[in-house]
Amino acid sequence: MMHPRYSHDATTAFSMAQALPTRNTPAATCRHALRSNEITATNTFSLVARKILAAFWVTLTVTLVTPPLHAEPSAYAEPSTYAEPSANGGLSATPRQWLEESDPPLPTPTPSADPASSIPDPDLSVHLGPDVRLLTATDHSATPAELGALSEPASEMPTLPSSLTKDLRSDRIWLINTRCLSHHTCCMDLNRPDFRVERLDPCGRRRASSVEEYLSSMDSTRPRIIYVHGNRRDSCRAISQGLYVYRQLACHRHGDQPFDWVIWSWPSDASALFIADAREKAQRTDSQGLYVAWLLREHYQRSQPTGLIGFSFGGRIVTGALHALAGGTVGRRTTGAPAITGANIDVGLLAPAVDTTWMMPQGRHGLATQNMNRLSLLYNRRDIALRFFKLVSRNPGGQALGYTGPRCFARRHDGTPLPVRAFDCAQTVGNHHSEKLYYEQAHCAGHEMGSLIESTMVID
Repeated sequence: MMHPRYSHDATTAFSMAQALPTRNTPAATCRHALRSNEITATNTFSLVARKILAAFWVTLTVTLVTPPLHAEPSAYAEPSTYAEPSANGGLSATPRQWLEESDPPLPTPTPSADPASSIPDPDLSVHLGPDVRLLTATDHSATPAELGALSEPASEMPTLPSSLTKDLRSDRIWLINTRCLSHHTCCMDLNRPDFRVERLDPCGRRRASSVEEYLSSMDSTRPRIIYVHGNRRDSCRAISQGLYVYRQLACHRHGDQPFDWVIWSWPSDASALFIADAREKAQRTDSQGLYVAWLLREHYQRSQPTGLIGFSFGGRIVTGALHALAGGTVGRRTTGAPAITGANIDVGLLAPAVDTTWMMPQGRHGLATQNMNRLSLLYNRRDIALRFFKLVSRNPGGQALGYTGPRCFARRHDGTPLPVRAFDCAQTVGNHHSEKLYYEQAHCAGHEMGSLIESTMVID
C-alpha cells in the first residue's frame, strides 16, 4: 500500500495535469497515440479471452453429452459371441457389434494369499477357444498319436555354408623359446628341457603356457607344423616372421583342415660381423637340433602328425633333429634315448644352409631321411649369402643345399627313395637371401609349404 503522503501528491499532480489546456505539441501527440494503442490492445485481449472461454465450454459440453465408444459389458464374452463369417463372405454381426464384442476388457487381477498358487498346474486344461486345447505330456485324454508327436525330436539343424565354416577355423599358435637354455651340447639337459612355452593369437598377443599344456593338447586328427627361423633374428622378429609364414600357409592351405603352428625361437641374435656371427650360429644349430629331437620324440609317442619347416640355418636344425631322433650323433652327443625311425615327417626347406653331402649315405645327417616322409626343397643358384657357404662349412669345398639344389639323399627307413619336390627360385628371388621373397615373389613357396598341412596326415 502506498504511503498517504505520496498518494495525495500523486493525485494532486494527476489532477493538475488534466486541468492543463491541451496543446498540439509533438509530446502531446505521442502521449495520445500511446494511449490509443493501449486501449486497442486491451479490447483485443478481451475479445480473444472470450473466444477461448466459449470454445472450452463447447468442448466440455460435447464430452459430457457424447456416450463412450466401448460400453463395458456386464460379463465376459464367450468365444461363441464373436462374429463369424457368413455364407456370403461378410460378417454376421453388424459393425457396431463387432467393435463392442471383439475387444473385451481384461479381468481385474485378484491377489493370491499363497504365492505358489500362481504357478499353473500342467494337469489342468487351459481354455483357449472352442477348438483349441493345450496338450501336455500328462494329459490323460490325449491319444497315443498326440503323445507320440510330443516325443518326436526336432528337425536337424541345417549345415553351415562352406564360407562360414572356412571362417571358423580353430588354428592354434604356439611359441617355444630356447633362448634362455644352454647352447653348448655338453651342458644340455635332455631329460626334461625347460622350454619356455607361450600361446599366441594371430596378432602376436602372448599368453603364458607350459610344456605340460603343450603335450596334453596334442591331437592325432590335426597336424602340428614346427617352424624354425634363420639367423640374425631377435625374439620379437622371430615371432613376427613366424606369424608371417603362418599367414602364408593359412592362405594357401588346400582345405579347411585346422592345424597347430609352432614357432621355434632359438638364440640367433646378431652378435658380430657376418662371417664370425655365421660361424657361431652354425655351432648353436647342433644343440638346437637335439632340443627339437626331444620334442619330436614326444610327438611320436603321442601319435601326433608332424611337419617341419626351416629357413637357412633353421633347415640345418631340422635335418640335425631328424638325424638325432634316429639315434645319430649331433655335436658329439646323442639324445640318450632309444632310436626312433619311421616317424614319417614331412619336411619343407627354404634355402637351407646345409652341406649338400650331409644327407647322403654316411653323411653327417645321413640318418635324417629315416624319419622323412617327403621333402619339399626351394633353392636359389644366385643366393649371394649361400655362395660363400664354404667360409662357414668345415669342409673347405663344401656347398650349401640351398644353393646347388638336390644331389643325392639316403633312403628312407623302408629302403624306398625319398620323394623330393625341388624348385629353383633364382629368377624370382634374385641374389637375395630373404625368406619373404620366397613367399612374395616365388609363388610356389606358399603352395608347397601350405601343402604340408594336408600331406602330414597321409603317409606314402
